Amino acid sequence: MDHIDLITRFENLLRTGTVAAVQAKPPRVRVRSGGLLTGWLAWFHTRAGGTRDWNPPTLGEQCLILSPSGETTAGLVLLGLNADDAPPPSDDTGEWVRVFPDGARFAYHHGRGELSVSGIQTATIQAAVRCVIRCPETETSGNLTVGGNLTVKGATTSEGLLSYQAGLAGTGGGAGTAISGTLTHSGGQLSSNGVVLDSHTHPDAHGGNTGAPQ
Repeated sequence: MDHIDLITRFENLLRTGTVAAVQAKPPRVRVRSGGLLTGWLAWFHTRAGGTRDWNPPTLGEQCLILSPSGETTAGLVLLGLNADDAPPPSDDTGEWVRVFPDGARFAYHHGRGELSVSGIQTATIQAAVRCVIRCPETETSGNLTVGGNLTVKGATTSEGLLSYQAGLAGTGGGAGTAISGTLTHSGGQLSSNGVVLDSHTHPDAHGGNTGAPQ
C-alpha cells in the first residue's frame, strides 16, 4: 500500500455528507460527500433486535460515514447531525421533541411533566382487552361517539340538550327523579303506575265518568 492510498484510507475513516437517495428494502442510503457519491450503505437504527425502530432518513439529511479500514464501499451511516436548513426543533434542555414533515409534533417537557401531540390528522389506539385512563379531569372539545354500552358510575351533568332515539329506561335511584321546570310531552301516551294520564277519566256525581283531560 503506497503513501497516497494510505492517506486516502485515513481520510475516508470518517466523512460527513448528506443523504442523496433512500431505499426501503433492504434499508440503505447513498451519501454525497464532497465529490464522492457512495453506493448503497446501511444506516444505524436506534434499535434493531428484539425491539426494533423504523425511522428512515430523509433526502438532504446530514450524516457521518464510518468506513472500516477506510473502505467507503463497506461504510455505515450515522444519522442525526443538524444542519443550517434542519436546525433542532427546540432549544429547551428540559424538553424532548420529535417533528415530522407534515407538521406533526410530539413533545414531552420533563421539567413541567407536560406531554403534547399536535399537527396530526387522525389517531388510533387498538387494544385487544382494555384501555384505562386514570386522571382527575378529562376533557374533549369535539363530538364523542360511543359504539358500545356506556356505564357512568358517578353523577352525570348535561349542560346542553339531552336527546335520545331508542327509548329511555332507568331503575333505582334512592332520591327518586326530580325535574324542575317545564315538561312537555307529545306524540304518545304518558302512563304512571298503569294509569294513562292523557286519557284517564274519573266517576262523576251523576253516575257517569268525567271527560278525558283536555
